Amino acid sequence: MTRLLAALTFAFLSLSAHAADRPYVFANSGAAEEDEEQVWSVENWYRKAGRQASLTVAPEYAFDPDNSLQAEFRRVVDRYNGNGHELEIEFKHLFNRIAREGWGWGVVLALDMERPKGGPWERAAMSVSLPFTWQPGEAETSRVHLNVGVAKPREERRVFTAVIAGEHEVWRRTSLFAEVARDREGTLQHAGVRHWLKRERLAVDVAWQRVRSDEVRGSGVVLGIAWYDL
Repeated sequence: MTRLLAALTFAFLSLSAHAADRPYVFANSGAAEEDEEQVWSVENWYRKAGRQASLTVAPEYAFDPDNSLQAEFRRVVDRYNGNGHELEIEFKHLFNRIAREGWGWGVVLALDMERPKGGPWERAAMSVSLPFTWQPGEAETSRVHLNVGVAKPREERRVFTAVIAGEHEVWRRTSLFAEVARDREGTLQHAGVRHWLKRERLAVDVAWQRVRSDEVRGSGVVLGIAWYDL
């Protein structure tokens, strides 16, 4: 297990990724939640970086602990390029249960659509990524997430992606988290705090991000609220 983690960490330091399990912006989790059986969740977050801001609403349905489908609806406001809309559909399948083995992994398939400046919807990209999650010890107070994948933007060559992220509970119902994502177009650094107003039901996130990409450069806040097991 140690050799595997070392190899994956080296890979992610030289690549970067795409995905989204809150409180992260890009990282997906490979951990199966045992009580997620035919339940809904709704995650919402606001991001501001440089000249660009966005608001995302993301309902998700878990068929069972191993299979889920999520839709992310996003409105983007750019001071220079105007407003636009984005839609991402993600299907995630997990291959094992972290509660039994202390680690979990799976696959995420995603389709991205966009409608810039009020025009027609068009396919933006398709992607596949492999999330891996390691849980040190039996308690769920700390987890490390590693993702690697590939995306195919419309009319562009493939982009290899990777993310490293983690969280640690520092006091009751409150955790610190951080992630770093990279691809050939840029880097995201993101860190903050998540507090559960109601454990496993309602959470709020406050974070700071720094983005360096071809489209956006700057830093700003990420604010989120999420409802689970609906």
